[in-house]
Amino acid sequence: MQKAYAKPFDAPAVVVVGHQSSGKSALIEALMGFQFNQVGGGTKTRRPVALRMQYNPDCKAPRWFLVGDDGVERPTALKDVQDYIERENRRLERDPMRSFDPREINLRMEYKYCPNMILIDTPGLISAPKVPRGRTGAGSALAQQRALQASAKEAEALVVEKMKVEDYIILCVEDTNDWKHGATREVVQKADPDLSRTVIVNTKFDTKLPQFGTPSDIEDFLRAQILDRISPHRLGGPFYTSVPSGRVGRANIALRDSGDFLYGSDEAFVQSCKEAEANDRGSVINRLKRMKWSNEVTNASMTAKIGLGRLRTYLEQRVDECYRKNVNKIIPMLQAEHSAAERRLKAVEKELEALSVDRLKAGADAFCDEFCTYLKKVIHGSITAPSSIFGETLSQESAAAGSFHSKYFQTSY
Repeated sequence: MQKAYAKPFDAPAVVVVGHQSSGKSALIEALMGFQFNQVGGGTKTRRPVALRMQYNPDCKAPRWFLVGDDGVERPTALKDVQDYIERENRRLERDPMRSFDPREINLRMEYKYCPNMILIDTPGLISAPKVPRGRTGAGSALAQQRALQASAKEAEALVVEKMKVEDYIILCVEDTNDWKHGATREVVQKADPDLSRTVIVNTKFDTKLPQFGTPSDIEDFLRAQILDRISPHRLGGPFYTSVPSGRVGRANIALRDSGDFLYGSDEAFVQSCKEAEANDRGSVINRLKRMKWSNEVTNASMTAKIGLGRLRTYLEQRVDECYRKNVNKIIPMLQAEHSAAERRLKAVEKELEALSVDRLKAGADAFCDEFCTYLKKVIHGSITAPSSIFGETLSQESAAAGSFHSKYFQTSY
């Protein structure tokens, strides 16, 4: 067993934020190269999941480690990780006081496809309908609307608080085809007003391309000049990603063989993600060929931010830069922790030395000898005893008590 990995000294991590319909969880799995969470409608993340990913080329299958409530990290099977997350979701669904819990579920994963990065998956933001004014009835529909609004506010408060850590990079997942409107971006700006720590990602890009009627519309969307004017200081993006639909069949072989699962292995899922990225670039280039200025150089610049691979590389570089930037702050803290640990170790070693059989026996013998010596003096009526142990001398007592001469025998004039 190992001690839990606590993000020391606000180690840089990527906080992923998005609405429930934005495909946020699917994007995280695509970045991991492995499907492990529940993906679909409804609220699937009621506690933030802090996932520390470590690239290990020798791990053909992911190795999972879960941090328990006691703060100790233990090797855990994937099924146990999934069951734990599902149990926590059900517990919070039934909780009458709150629907979300800000405490993180800490996981670590080693795998040959994952990057060296910490991803924090936050609860999906809820777009709750507004309760019409003047409605005071107690109908079930109205009660459900109020409950949904309360859940939306609770989820937003949790996500905003998580984004406030200055060393965290925010991954803002938007599902929009018009950059003038960004529901997730508005929430992110409550913690990062100028988006200086925020990377914007547009998801479900493959479904948006057919919605643009002309190549110039696609060009405007990809250039995102409106974002340059609205948020000139943003950290990065927008990136454009597509995650292929379908799940990896690993739980039930019979269902997997029947065709209910699209992918037979995680390698097939990773390969499908790469193919989706190539298809998106190819579709954009084909659409832009109709424009007069189209050439290889401009097409390359227009497709530079399309694909999960480009996003992943960019995030890895930013995280590495954050680590290097924080070296001057982290090294003195680590040195101080090292010195404190050495002092505690020396104190423990002294205590262990004192607990040896020879030391204990010598201490007991000395105590017995001293006790017998003074007991003999007491029996003979002696009043002589070391003042350092049994009391004070007259001069020590007078010095400690002070003199009353100056108070009661002052000369009157």
